[in-house]
Amino acid sequence: MKLKHYLYLTIFFLCVLLLPLKSRAADDFTSAEARTWAEIKGREVLEILTSESSAEKYQKLDDILQNDVDLDHAARFVMGKYWRLMTDKQQSDYMDIFKRYTSALYKGYPIDIDKGDVTYTIDKVLPDKQLQNVYCTVFVKALEQRVDNASKGGIHIIFVLVKNDGKIKVRDLKITETSFLLAYRERFYKILHEDDDDDIDWFLEDLKQITADLEKENTAQLRQQQNK
Repeated sequence: MKLKHYLYLTIFFLCVLLLPLKSRAADDFTSAEARTWAEIKGREVLEILTSESSAEKYQKLDDILQNDVDLDHAARFVMGKYWRLMTDKQQSDYMDIFKRYTSALYKGYPIDIDKGDVTYTIDKVLPDKQLQNVYCTVFVKALEQRVDNASKGGIHIIFVLVKNDGKIKVRDLKITETSFLLAYRERFYKILHEDDDDDIDWFLEDLKQITADLEKENTAQLRQQQNK
């Protein structure tokens, strides 16, 4: 298992990374609400990661992605300038593929962890206008046991919460200067640039094939786990 991917994936679900939302007026939102939400949501996600069978775990994590993550906005964001170049049909096809791709991608990494392998603290919550910045430290036992690791004090992250229509969501996430949205964009732009003249149809075909391959690998991996 690649430790970096394991770490990023764990923190991804620990914080329930809800990708940036459309701009709209936010509800009144206090630091106390933000802290309570972070504590409850963190325990909920850790419970999923440390219990359940693989199939049940993936289903619950998929529910988080589909119900709590603004995948429509994320899909448009990662395409950047290319979104405006798409036809309505290309945009529709791309949205469907993107949601499958997002779900298939994380299933390629093991997410079975034991209780106590990952812990976190909420260090402080600072308001920023209508947003709340929650500062956390995540401790991963696999990292702590590596003497040469520079992050023995834990991984420091900040996630920015907003409250809209009575529901708290994460608007942004900062971890070791790594942006999940920008990482997706970089990956998709690379595929586009490898295709002939940034052709959108070729890109969609490539992304569809990549997604199908991931789904096939994940199905085989899950069957193998169930047969053990």
